[in-house]
Amino acid sequence: MKAKRVFAAAAAVAVAAAAALFGGCASRGADGLDGQDVSIYEIYEATNAARAEEGLSQLTFLEFVSEYLSYDGSEVEDLTSLQTSINRSLLSAVSISSSFRVHATPPAAGSDLATYGGTGVILDIDKDAGDMYVITNCHVVYDDSSMGNVISENVKVYLYGREQEQYAIPAEVIGASISYDIAVLRVEDSDIVKNSDAMAAVWTDKENISVGQTVYTVGNGAGDGLSATTGIVSVDSEKITVDMGSDQVDEREYRTIRTSVPIYSGNSGGGLYDEGGNLVGILNSKTWYIPGETDNEPADNMTSAIPASVARRVAQNMLDWYEEDGAVHTEGVRRPLLGVTVLSVSPRAVLDNDTNLVKIVETVEVESTNFGSPADGVLERGDFLKAIEIVKPDGTIRESVKIERSFNLGDAVLAIRAGDKVNITVNRGGEEMVVTIDEVPSSAYQLTW
Repeated sequence: MKAKRVFAAAAAVAVAAAAALFGGCASRGADGLDGQDVSIYEIYEATNAARAEEGLSQLTFLEFVSEYLSYDGSEVEDLTSLQTSINRSLLSAVSISSSFRVHATPPAAGSDLATYGGTGVILDIDKDAGDMYVITNCHVVYDDSSMGNVISENVKVYLYGREQEQYAIPAEVIGASISYDIAVLRVEDSDIVKNSDAMAAVWTDKENISVGQTVYTVGNGAGDGLSATTGIVSVDSEKITVDMGSDQVDEREYRTIRTSVPIYSGNSGGGLYDEGGNLVGILNSKTWYIPGETDNEPADNMTSAIPASVARRVAQNMLDWYEEDGAVHTEGVRRPLLGVTVLSVSPRAVLDNDTNLVKIVETVEVESTNFGSPADGVLERGDFLKAIEIVKPDGTIRESVKIERSFNLGDAVLAIRAGDKVNITVNRGGEEMVVTIDEVPSSAYQLTW
């Protein structure tokens, strides 16, 4: 399967509910395009209006979903909890526009201004100062057909509820990597931010995600402003290929979470959240066709997100680099290399009797180490990797990750900084032990655009 780049955005929250109540009817204008989607709250209000005309009592929202949508008590509780999470996430989301000067379309001469829409998530905010950092996709602020810098120098963000041009907030791209499809924006001294209820999103602390888990996104649907859609996790981890080129083919491979959350143009860079409102990924693409069929039709509800375990570490890497020297770095991310090649051995599905959830586990084995690398002389061929602990120079633990999948190691390594000590739990010859890289040198960094 090949997924192509999306500038995609969300449909209404409760299309399924509308279909259940009204037989799936949707308005269609004279131009043949679908009309406005109906939200569950509009259906609720219309239902009460109809009941009033019939002399029936008004329903509370909980009574409405119980009676008309056949939800039981626990489902109603879940719905209202989800509603609260979505509403808070609206305050951590931003709409984004980025502009580029591009060659005019022949036969015209000169140049045109191309503007693209996307979404971002607030990583950190200081409302007293009017400052904030925002994470988004690199491709939201990138255009390889630009006549100038391929990273936009004209980026604006908009808070929920203030998405008109008079409330545009200038932002600067301070870090970008197309290899990870992550960029970080900085906003400084904004009166709009100072006088808002905007808040930073909270990352999940989980390294892995479960199939079937309810997720939702908040995104700049079709460039029309922030809206929300829901779905489930369809595949917990898969690799996809996305063409990131506007001017020429530039195919990149990403490890992603596949979901059934509907997205369309403008959702790129938006957050993927769990039911509790924790950020579990950053949306970056939508499958555009099914192999063997026409390649100009989107596949329904097959959308992908960069996992939080990757996105948050890449974003933090960019923030650390920016705060280290105060300079903008849009040439990529500094990726630490341990110099080890691993194999995934005996992948299998396992039922967790405590949670009643199925997860895939792998035995992660060292195949080789590079001569002179940090792992040389520490890890050995045939070691089975169990866990990795990253320790700061001051002795505090930066991160500790259990290695159940091969990607757990690659994700965790993104958190390593020069000078850190790395403790790796291995099974060597049937004996479990901890081996240590005493200090990761700055020479272990590789700049990855």
